[in-house]
Amino acid sequence: MNIKKGIILMICSLWLVACNDTKESTTIEIQELINFENVKPDTLQTISDAKDIKIIEKTIKKAREFGEVDNEIVPQYKIKINDDEYYLWIDQTVTGTIANVNERNMFYNILATDEFKEAIHYPNDK
Repeated sequence: MNIKKGIILMICSLWLVACNDTKESTTIEIQELINFENVKPDTLQTISDAKDIKIIEKTIKKAREFGEVDNEIVPQYKIKINDDEYYLWIDQTVTGTIANVNERNMFYNILATDEFKEAIHYPNDK
């Protein structure tokens, strides 16, 4: 009887571990860009504050598809979250645009709140 309980306990434990296997970021990397392929030297930021990470991830998760656009305007930033990389176009308005690096012609609008801008350390003077 103890062997059965042990096996059941082990299966339940493995199941719980598998269910909790969500990719939570511990850091997010942001870097300014010169063009689509080249980053500005010495601009890498590593964001490790849990609150800032949550704000950035939530903003990107809530992005709304804008559509496919043939765009040659260079984004200001590249953001790396886990294995995903995004281009970010942002200014002083409350909207921004992102595109996955692998699908750079498919655009998504984001709400670039002051909270989001603070989380990515967007300078106020831009």
